[in-house]
Amino acid sequence: MAAPTTPTAPTDTLSGSGVPLARLLTDLRPPEEVARTFLRRGWWRTETVLHDVYRGAARHPHRTAIVSHQSHRPAASRVTRLSYAQLAAFTGRFAHALDALGVRPGDPVAFQLPSRWETVALLLACLRSGAVAVPIMPGYGARNLQAVLEAAEPRLCVVPDRWEGTAPGQVLAGLAPRLPWLRHRAVLGDTVDPGAVDFLRHFVHTPHERYRRAGWLRLPARGADRVAVAVTSLGMAAAHSMALHTPNSLHASLPSAAQPGGAAFSALPPASLPALLHTVIGPLTRGGTVVLQDVWDADGALALMASAQVGQVYATPAQWTELAAARERRPREAVELSSAYTSDPAGTSAALGRRVETGFGVPPRALPRSAARTACERDAEGAPYRLGSRGPASPLAVWRRAAGTTVTWEENGAAAEHDLDEWGHRGCARRRSAGVPGAGHRDRDAAAAASGWPRPRSWRAPMPGTANCRTRSWSTAPPTPQLRGHLSDHGVPPAHLPAGLVLMGALPRTDSGDLRRRELQEAVTRRTSRAA
Repeated sequence: MAAPTTPTAPTDTLSGSGVPLARLLTDLRPPEEVARTFLRRGWWRTETVLHDVYRGAARHPHRTAIVSHQSHRPAASRVTRLSYAQLAAFTGRFAHALDALGVRPGDPVAFQLPSRWETVALLLACLRSGAVAVPIMPGYGARNLQAVLEAAEPRLCVVPDRWEGTAPGQVLAGLAPRLPWLRHRAVLGDTVDPGAVDFLRHFVHTPHERYRRAGWLRLPARGADRVAVAVTSLGMAAAHSMALHTPNSLHASLPSAAQPGGAAFSALPPASLPALLHTVIGPLTRGGTVVLQDVWDADGALALMASAQVGQVYATPAQWTELAAARERRPREAVELSSAYTSDPAGTSAALGRRVETGFGVPPRALPRSAARTACERDAEGAPYRLGSRGPASPLAVWRRAAGTTVTWEENGAAAEHDLDEWGHRGCARRRSAGVPGAGHRDRDAAAAASGWPRPRSWRAPMPGTANCRTRSWSTAPPTPQLRGHLSDHGVPPAHLPAGLVLMGALPRTDSGDLRRRELQEAVTRRTSRAA
């Protein structure tokens, strides 16, 4: 079979900063053969969540799409409800507002917004206009915000005027002189400083869709395969990286067995990828309702869940503890969940699980696996040393910018310096490239790795404790001295070199795919003792 085609990286650079992210994103696409394979297997599709919203607006325009609680408003007007028709209209208006600011396809658009309806509409507007959404955690301060903006080089950044005792608008105004690529900064709220775009006036109240001379914006071609979201995936220090997702990679992460038309609530903001997937994209894809709360409050969340008839909730163990306590204080609230998900299954105690089950009818569990991920693992049965490779739910690419650091774009579709799972977390797996036509790589200041399909079984040598995660593949198990030498040559400190090599048919994992570390340690100890 012919080698899959891959995008060509731009050759022009900006002085002192390498290749800008916008130029890489414009032409970045998955390999054609990979896309056809995933489409044929039903993991990918030719439509996006934007089509689902427009379809919902046409079929049931008055159905509630978003319920948004905004704590800064008076009590009588804190909850805003948007129908599918209203959400579709605001999505189009926001997209034309981006166009009026000069945002073009491939341009990153950053927004550090809490969980409000404007956040969802802006995310969909980026997809509508072809821009790349860069959601930022609302709790990030000046240093972390600057790290994200320096990595993404957005043309526009949107922040609230005030949130939780801080002033993000003032913080962004102080950073703007150091960010020459930031053309506009927009502020959502009542206090907008000079030089900033008033979000409410420009995005919400101005009908840009009526004034565009060239007519309405057209949907981007092959929108399902374009990079749509850049999700923060690694540390915020010298090396900041983002996982670049397409609508298809996000869609492949959704569970196939979810109930259509239900309401979902997340205690975490949409900048968290699991929250974005399961409580924003998932409900909108299936004609359900997105329930948002901008400032976390357990009692307020309980009342919001009752009024919106929420059936699915995603929260951290600490937030589940607060919800369970609020439920015990207010037993008359009519809240009966069909699904309760926790961000940390290992950190959710059995006692907390019983409290949640008593109060809400179901115990908290790990997020469900996508059908694509389950099928990939089923296809790999019989290959005990299978390399954990990228799949339909993996990010299309990884972007990293760090002073003095070189990362790799591998042209043959093999993984580059980082291999991420479906949540955008770094792993040590690396696909085998030997014998692949067109194998090779070139170094760049900016890099991406095109996704591919699982490779044959292979031995892998992860190197913990290092800044750069690398893996070497062998056709047979290497002797321990050779393994130690290989790791030492790649900068692994002596204290981190393995004392021995233990071969296992498979790693012990939970139902959610997490590693059972204690069982692994016990198995290694037993095998080492028998060998001695």
